[in-house]
Amino acid sequence: MKDIVRLFWYSLLFFALASCEKYDPYEDTPETACPGGDCEYSFKINPQQQPNAYLDENGYWHVFTGGLRYFQIIGELEEPHDFYHINDIPDVSVAMDSDYWITFDTISFTTPMYGVLSWYSTPSMNTPLPIGDTTYSINGLILNGESVTNLVGYEITPNTCMDCPYSSTLFGVYSRYNTHPTFNIFNLGELKGDTATFFIEIDYADEWMLSQNPHAKKAHVVYKTDLKVIFE
Repeated sequence: MKDIVRLFWYSLLFFALASCEKYDPYEDTPETACPGGDCEYSFKINPQQQPNAYLDENGYWHVFTGGLRYFQIIGELEEPHDFYHINDIPDVSVAMDSDYWITFDTISFTTPMYGVLSWYSTPSMNTPLPIGDTTYSINGLILNGESVTNLVGYEITPNTCMDCPYSSTLFGVYSRYNTHPTFNIFNLGELKGDTATFFIEIDYADEWMLSQNPHAKKAHVVYKTDLKVIFE
């Protein structure tokens, strides 16, 4: 009789263990930030600000100087999964920088150095910048007491800390928690005949980078693009 009872309990234990499944509390978390996998995005010149602006066959936008002292670059970003919203606000950010700088009030120059996407072309900011008959560098201008302004709107001054832990946050302009970012760009008469490249970085689900949720960590994704402009 004892053997029968023991067999009964062993059988019950076996079926209980066999029916157990490992529980994953994160199994319903989307592994991609957007429903279709890759997130769709686009940027253009705001036609309300620049009704005559156009994109040519070589991929350059033509912007006309004069009139308003600024123009707008606007974006259209795909909405992320509902899961990647914070209080119904999309977890997405956009950073913008350019290769066009203005200094000496009227003198301008372009350089491959830009902050958001690659920090500096050289850590000491000493990339040669030929301006007229003289060669400068960003660092040299700053040490000489000059300030330089990027076309997207931020400024480097002699008081700017170039090697502080937070220094990278001082360069570029940003739009957060918004799938329709808008950036106001200087549009000066002195720009006529020049070209500029605007570097754009789109960051989806960045609030989840340090999450304990392994699926959410996979959803974090960064896209990079640029927009080239000729001023007329």
